[in-house]
Amino acid sequence: MPQAAALLPPPQVASADMPVGVFYFPGWSREQRWWCIEASAPTLHPLLGYYREGDPVAADWHIKWALEHGVQFFAFDYYIEGGGELLESALADGFLKSRFIDEFRFCLNWCNHAPAETQTREEFAAFEDVVIDKYLKHASYLRIEGKPVVMILAGYSFVKTLGVEGAREMFAAFDARCKAEGLNGVYLVFCEGGIVGQPAIDDSLAAGCKAFCLYNYPYIGTSFTGPGQPGAEASYEDMVVQGEGLWRHWRNVTKGAFWPTVMPGWDRRPWTKDRDLVRTGSTPELFERSLRAAREHVNADRIVMIEAWNEWGEGSSLEPSREQGFAYLQKVREVFCPGAEPLEPQDPASLGLPLPSWDLKLPSETRWTFDFDNHGWTGARCTELLNRQGVLVTTTTTGDPALSSPPNYVRCEEYGSVVLRMRLTPPEGETRTECTAQLFWSTVERQTCEELGATFPAYLDGNWHTYTVDLAAEPAWTGTADSLRLDPCDAPDIRVELDRVEFSR
Repeated sequence: MPQAAALLPPPQVASADMPVGVFYFPGWSREQRWWCIEASAPTLHPLLGYYREGDPVAADWHIKWALEHGVQFFAFDYYIEGGGELLESALADGFLKSRFIDEFRFCLNWCNHAPAETQTREEFAAFEDVVIDKYLKHASYLRIEGKPVVMILAGYSFVKTLGVEGAREMFAAFDARCKAEGLNGVYLVFCEGGIVGQPAIDDSLAAGCKAFCLYNYPYIGTSFTGPGQPGAEASYEDMVVQGEGLWRHWRNVTKGAFWPTVMPGWDRRPWTKDRDLVRTGSTPELFERSLRAAREHVNADRIVMIEAWNEWGEGSSLEPSREQGFAYLQKVREVFCPGAEPLEPQDPASLGLPLPSWDLKLPSETRWTFDFDNHGWTGARCTELLNRQGVLVTTTTTGDPALSSPPNYVRCEEYGSVVLRMRLTPPEGETRTECTAQLFWSTVERQTCEELGATFPAYLDGNWHTYTVDLAAEPAWTGTADSLRLDPCDAPDIRVELDRVEFSR
């Protein structure tokens, strides 16, 4: 890979007439994270392949493509709790070691998803302890008025917890600490849509917030409030129209302290399957329309945000894909780099370079015998699932226990049944000799539900039995199954021993 990095041409930087930033989701540092993207037919797939975040060569490509199309910085989704970082490899090991980092800018978008009451002075101090030296002092860190920009996804949580005066004192102390560390203070941006009402906006500004932005707004104008509801569709064009109205509203209530965010699409089927809203009809032309509208809603900072570079699991990605190539990224260049000469996009294939990615193969186990460990199986509503001499052992704690397989991709048409060997031992006093067991599955299109399941009788006699679950008889056994869930019985205090599970033709 070092040889490939040396052959990668440096970016032909395009000059934008206003700053364009793109949110970056750092969730692709493990091969397993890509499985649902590979398995999902409707979604987009990265042109760069299933890259290893934390690899500087992957970062080289991302920075090159961004700079060549007018993107000036990435706002990295940043996760930290109690001073312990999560998902930091993309930034710390990849981007900060890129050959091109000196030409690019970045900032942190602290995704503090925890409940508001946990957003304390101590939690903020732990955040400061890590980020000032590690990131904010970096020469490529994004600055406004000479101050490092720190975005907080739920910044208002600190105002709610500490009050306006308490939050102002804490943010002022952060500013003072940055100055003591040789910086010029700090520029706080609240990146959230959960603030309701003018008083909350005013309190945030009084506490020290300099600007607001929204990470995204996929459900605007619909009855959807988030994933978990039965799947539905709404048009991307309507989201474009609704989004402009949203920017106008926020610009008004924040007295102009607002950065508009543009979304290239929304389709979370890789992650939520049939339990979310899908925005249909996204095109580069509609995306361009939204970008041009955003130019009219910027504040004095003149920043337009895009969500996101690589939210592949949410179908909201600006990064070049196999399906769309550079079409959406090219629109950024056209809108924000007036007069730029035509650019012939470069990718590893056109340059004959290897991809900085895994040669991904989806797991497709047809038999688990648990000879050495749990093989990724987990338990719910039962005691700890243990391996005892090649057998999974647990005791149910409710009448709805579940043993779940790891992700596993099997073509339903190739197998007609699942065979399992199991022993159920009831507690003393149990008079039943049989109970009801169920085997559920999910597919790459659908989440587990009653329709995706088969019921069978199981014996409560303390003896080993082999059960054959006829799945071919189930109308919903179709497509590609990606996991199994065994509900071994229907009562608490049952000792469950599972010896093997296998697909059978």
